[in-house]
Amino acid sequence: MPRQRPPAIRIALCLAALAAGLLPWWNAREMAKSAFPGFEVTAPSAGESGEPAFFKKTVVNPFSPHKKSHSASLVRMEDGRMFAAWYAGSGECAPDVAVYLASTDAAGNWQAPRAIFNREKAMADLGRNVISVGNALLLADGNRLGLLFVTVAAGRWSGSSMNIAWSDDAGMTWSRAQNLTMNPLANLSALPRNPASPLAGGGWAVPVYEEFLGKFPEVLWLLPRGGGYDFAVSRVAGGVSVMQAALVPLSRTDAVCLMRDFRPAQFMSISSTADAGRTWTPPQATELPNKDSGICGARLPDGSILAAYNDRSTGKRENLRLAVSGDGGKTWKRVATLEEEPGFEFSYPSMVCDPDGTVRMLYSARQTQIVYVEFNTAWLKEQEVLQ
Repeated sequence: MPRQRPPAIRIALCLAALAAGLLPWWNAREMAKSAFPGFEVTAPSAGESGEPAFFKKTVVNPFSPHKKSHSASLVRMEDGRMFAAWYAGSGECAPDVAVYLASTDAAGNWQAPRAIFNREKAMADLGRNVISVGNALLLADGNRLGLLFVTVAAGRWSGSSMNIAWSDDAGMTWSRAQNLTMNPLANLSALPRNPASPLAGGGWAVPVYEEFLGKFPEVLWLLPRGGGYDFAVSRVAGGVSVMQAALVPLSRTDAVCLMRDFRPAQFMSISSTADAGRTWTPPQATELPNKDSGICGARLPDGSILAAYNDRSTGKRENLRLAVSGDGGKTWKRVATLEEEPGFEFSYPSMVCDPDGTVRMLYSARQTQIVYVEFNTAWLKEQEVLQ
């Protein structure tokens, strides 16, 4: 029979384990008190001048054998190449799920995707049990590529934690993944979803969310320090009503979060900040329907906000539409339909907007395809006239 440790020793070991989890989290919370350097945004402009309207669409993973390809992320590197990352496998939180990466070549054509992280590699890097991997989010630091991704240790998403890895060779090889301690409860339930926003002076504000004992949005601040990055976490909203925020900076100090809403009202919610993310207004419902589905947003060159969302109050995610707000998210106008097909799902849009007005977007189609679309604001204005 194994020898039992005295109660005092067992208590001391438990306290030491708790402290090991609490200390990084406490340091991150303390850092958040001074982690608001301001958002990096370009001055509003009229967008492209005289450029003809264009719209391009392609499937990034046309030969995927997986039943589920989901939660895609997109970045544009300094050399102009596009990179996309998502997770794929037999289903959410399944052991065979892996994070996949694809990139464009010099001609702008998407190359065949490859698996970069699975549960076996994650376990080897992190030295802990991993059931599955999930939500991936890319960061572009010049031509250095960063990856935030989720590992599930127990159950489903509420038993997940967030990790970060870096690549200096366009995603061919990766640094050892490191875990980010986002909360003191065994580091459970922190997930990325929507694009990160660059900060003045370097680093990113990353919209993330919690799913353990409540669903609510936060901001992960990745701040440059000594050739690496420190991190801090701050709350956008509490409760159990909204999550998966899309962070849209409007100026150095002003930004909005467009949020997935699972309250009975079922409309996209919005929260705003006027102090670079230090404080946020309580979430308010907009006029755009949102029956608990993922959304994304981006700032257009003229300062207006573009939203991609499932325009529905009942039923499945059978359409994907675009809407524009010219007053900071107070009112909205539907401008285009990207997808609409009864019985099929089009979901989880992720988009970025270049300073010249080129919008680039990924989304999941029929749960198996990752679709890439590219258009300019001239095309968007043409669609607005047709509505």
